[in-house]
Amino acid sequence: MPEVQYTTAIDLPREAIWAFVKDMNNWAPLLTGYQSHEIIDEQDSIWTLKGDVGVLARVVRLKAHITEWNGPSKVAFTLSGINEAVEGDGVLEMTEHDASHDDTDVPSESAADRGLLGRLLDRVVGWLFRLFNRDAAAPRRALPAASKSRATSMLTFTLRMGAGGPTAPLVNAMLGPAMKPAAEGLANSIAAQLEQLHGLTPPGEAA
Repeated sequence: MPEVQYTTAIDLPREAIWAFVKDMNNWAPLLTGYQSHEIIDEQDSIWTLKGDVGVLARVVRLKAHITEWNGPSKVAFTLSGINEAVEGDGVLEMTEHDASHDDTDVPSESAADRGLLGRLLDRVVGWLFRLFNRDAAAPRRALPAASKSRATSMLTFTLRMGAGGPTAPLVNAMLGPAMKPAAEGLANSIAAQLEQLHGLTPPGEAA
């Protein structure tokens, strides 16, 4: 099952990030391809997303179920397709910043073993994803300079998704590289929203 992970730094305590993340209404609209979401109860919700890359160019309805709610450190959830044969899970983690950890996307273990053809596919599909979702993914954020001299928090988003059915091998081959900019976009969009809310956005960069 394709897996991606992305980490970014924010000059805010974990509690401030958690206050934003614990309300799904704050960050669900930041998901790439977001169309709508419906909260059923404290643990379950329905997400409607739209993909724009080849076989992924369709509207997908997913049921999200919260499996772990551990503030201010972590929220984990599973995803199951309602109108498509897909399933997966995701985790948003808030940790204290480690000065030795620069802001970067962290590849999954499986990505390291994809070989030349797999890496080429990642680049091509990733490029197509960005082309058709120009406004969906936030730009890569550099580690704030102030973070190097004072404690900050790290926000990590991990996402695993896999397709079933007869076209699963083809869909999964495209799904992995398409998920990478989506994970980066969500983490950076959450960070950007928090920076604006707390007045951390440098002059001239506010939306």
